[in-house]
Amino acid sequence: MIKAELLKGLAGNPVHIPAWYRYDEEGSRLNDICMEQCKWYYFHRFEMKILNDISTELIEYLKDSRMLVDLGSGNASKTMLILDNLLKTHDSLTYVPVDISTEFLNKTAANLKTIYGNKLEIKPIGEEYMVALRKIKTMTDRKIIVWFGSLQSLSYEKQLDYLLEIRNTMQVEDRLLITLDVTDTSCKQTIELAYLDPEGYCENFHLNSIHRLNREMHANIDISKFKIKNELVVNSMSNNCSYVNVWIEAIENCDVHIGKLDLNRKFQKGERLYLHEKGGISCKYTIEQLEYILNKASLGMEKYWMNEHVAVIVVNRK
Repeated sequence: MIKAELLKGLAGNPVHIPAWYRYDEEGSRLNDICMEQCKWYYFHRFEMKILNDISTELIEYLKDSRMLVDLGSGNASKTMLILDNLLKTHDSLTYVPVDISTEFLNKTAANLKTIYGNKLEIKPIGEEYMVALRKIKTMTDRKIIVWFGSLQSLSYEKQLDYLLEIRNTMQVEDRLLITLDVTDTSCKQTIELAYLDPEGYCENFHLNSIHRLNREMHANIDISKFKIKNELVVNSMSNNCSYVNVWIEAIENCDVHIGKLDLNRKFQKGERLYLHEKGGISCKYTIEQLEYILNKASLGMEKYWMNEHVAVIVVNRK
């Protein structure tokens, strides 16, 4: 599957490496460093702030759930805010972390087991989201599905596909809790610096897909022959969203060979290799755009909160 998806992207238009390919164990580590140490990356700071600010009010919407499903769990630092509050009124909970990096997932599960002990029954799923959601559908406990900041990293079409699958996974009493970027797109420099900062945190994370390709697929991409760039693309239509494109651009003609894919590719000076699928990453929304896509997936906003950069939304099934 991985080889097929890589071949599809590298032969596609535009030429790209899927965004999820960054997330091996090293990519997950670099992503956490970027979120925690990069002063330009505003989303994580403002996400943590709003989750802390609204924690008492938020838990009123979630308190009857016995299971917490964590899509793209990472190190679970944000999810622990929810777990801590739920465990004030629950003797125990079932926690289902989902992450494509099984190595990182297992480390997170072990860490949470150390912290919470028998209060948390942990059932990790090391799968891509669609596969994981089909497994979660068989779990009948009343649940919260949390998806912190990751929906916006998909193309608009895939966002709708995943929301529809989540909707089909949910029972009537289940809730989806999501956080999304609502930064005003007139703040172009703020947004672009957040995803390609001067200190190189984001660059290290983005380029992990190239280093992984070189390492695992026996590619010979010389990153010194490329320059990494990004750009905010603004879309004000209610049936779409704004997003950030990230790519590496050849600064001279070069030949690339990827041994395990049996692929040879010539890059001309100025040609781009995108580090995500068509439609960008790190989407930005207005509330109207969020209402539209949720409604399209037969989901509704039960309650939402916003600050300067982040919206937290409790979503129910229509």
